[in-house]
Amino acid sequence: MQRRLLFIPVSGGSGGGELQRALMLARTLRGQAGDAIDIRFVVHGQAPFPREEFEAVPLPGSPTRSEAEVAAAIADFAPHACLFDSSLRMSALQAARAAGSRTVYLSARPNSRWRGLDPRKRRLLDAHWLLAPERLGARPPWPERLGRLLLRDTHFRYFDAVFEPPDTTEAAQLLASHGLAAGGYDLACPGGPGYVVDGMAPMALMAAAGGPRDLPVLAVDPGEHALPAGWTGLPRMSNRLLMGLVQSARLNVVNGGGLLVQALTLGVPCLAVPMQEEQAGRIDAFAAHDAVLTCAARRDAVAAAWQAAAADPADLDALRGSARALGLRNDLPAMVDALRALLVA
Repeated sequence: MQRRLLFIPVSGGSGGGELQRALMLARTLRGQAGDAIDIRFVVHGQAPFPREEFEAVPLPGSPTRSEAEVAAAIADFAPHACLFDSSLRMSALQAARAAGSRTVYLSARPNSRWRGLDPRKRRLLDAHWLLAPERLGARPPWPERLGRLLLRDTHFRYFDAVFEPPDTTEAAQLLASHGLAAGGYDLACPGGPGYVVDGMAPMALMAAAGGPRDLPVLAVDPGEHALPAGWTGLPRMSNRLLMGLVQSARLNVVNGGGLLVQALTLGVPCLAVPMQEEQAGRIDAFAAHDAVLTCAARRDAVAAAWQAAAADPADLDALRGSARALGLRNDLPAMVDALRALLVA
């Protein structure tokens, strides 16, 4: 019997980490199970979604602001399981239960985590999966411990990173096409086209900082932003290829989101700049273990930190060792296994 799985990630006109995470899970599931699982998405109508790969219900806005449309999509598809990523409305949970669906909530940030701890919502959740790698095995805060104690029917599970294995072959080919090789470039991928820091978009901030002049810089998805001399813009790419480029870079200049965790799991050097307030805590947690460099989100601070990192190869080697010592896991396989188990439960 074909099982039906519905992904409901937060999404906007420029995409986002939640949508990319859902796509990684969906692709891996399809690769393992083929047509045994019917996979569908509910996404913002303007999101950069690969409609040639998966069927999607387009929304007029993000799922958090399109409650009626999300509930209707759930009722129409009648999935065996729904995976909500950072979006969790009561109306959607109630629609999922009415359709006989199992429900999972995936949260990756503190402000989204508390939605899954709402007592009303927890009663409708089979599982709450938390991406909380910055805790590094520390005891969860008391609201999570209380939630686990009071509502034992909701299974709490903790994960580190979610990413596809690096495609080193394609990465090497791309680098060769630009006359580059492993270790011969820095990678700038600050993400976040939807917000402003130091009066500019994240990529514009990186470009204004300029970076060292001793190596070229590859800028991922720069959009319309002008890039300095020595910088090369690369279009949006698969996670496998991005991981290959991250793994081969001398230094990765990123924000404090999912890419930082992916890079540290690969054990590579990072300069992490908090582009949103909530990212600072995660970056500080890793910096306390000397596993990442950081600085304020200002062009002068980024420029100084980037120059200092490039000037001392020994410090970059130390960062690699400290990143590996964190012991972070790529939990994509574990998350896929958990979804498959949920679908047949």
